Amino acid sequence: MKKLYLILATTLFLGACATTRTSPAPIVNGTNPQATNPIAATPVASSGAPKSAPAAVDSSSNVGDTSSSTTVSKVTDDEDGTVVSNSTTPPAKATAAKPVTAAVVAETATAGTAVALGGINWATPTSGKIVQPYTVASKGVDVLGKEGQSVVAAYDGTVAYSGNGLKGYGNLVIIKHNNGYLTAYSHNKLNVVKEGDKVKRGQKIAELGKTESDRPLLHFELRKNGKPMDPTPIFK
Repeated sequence: MKKLYLILATTLFLGACATTRTSPAPIVNGTNPQATNPIAATPVASSGAPKSAPAAVDSSSNVGDTSSSTTVSKVTDDEDGTVVSNSTTPPAKATAAKPVTAAVVAETATAGTAVALGGINWATPTSGKIVQPYTVASKGVDVLGKEGQSVVAAYDGTVAYSGNGLKGYGNLVIIKHNNGYLTAYSHNKLNVVKEGDKVKRGQKIAELGKTESDRPLLHFELRKNGKPMDPTPIFK
């Protein structure tokens, strides 16, 4: 009888200690963006507390790397480069957004204007008014414009992605820059660059549109080593 109790107790203890998590398998540069279901979530057994999925871009990524190709389902970053997946990530704790003044929302930008931020003179990606300011949740800004107007590269870099594989973003262009910077341009009517293209600051990369949007606008994101930055100063 004691032996039976010992077996049952051991089984219950091992069952309580075993935990599993589902972690999206990242797609690093070099994956065909045309795949309709690029990544399947792969269960990985581990002991102890579950680890969070990686979300940092390797800051050593160089603008000269033209061998990258990425399928997007979630814009994030990893030590191997731009990473995307179609797995659902549990929502982060709600964080109160900073109050935004009417002056910021009504800001009018002029495409091509150079603005210094983080030691780089960024070009304003397109002309228009910021109608959705930067927040922790939005990770970028929405700039209202006219359908078909030019969207330009904010700085020299290499096109890491050009396609419409990320639901909710429509036609999307992602450019990798030096020093761990990355910029994303979405809802485009037309992308005029392809993966691997080298672009210069102010060069046309797309036409503003409303793919997966109810009005013509540009959703623009700026990231440094995978972490979103407020790009509002670029539009002043």
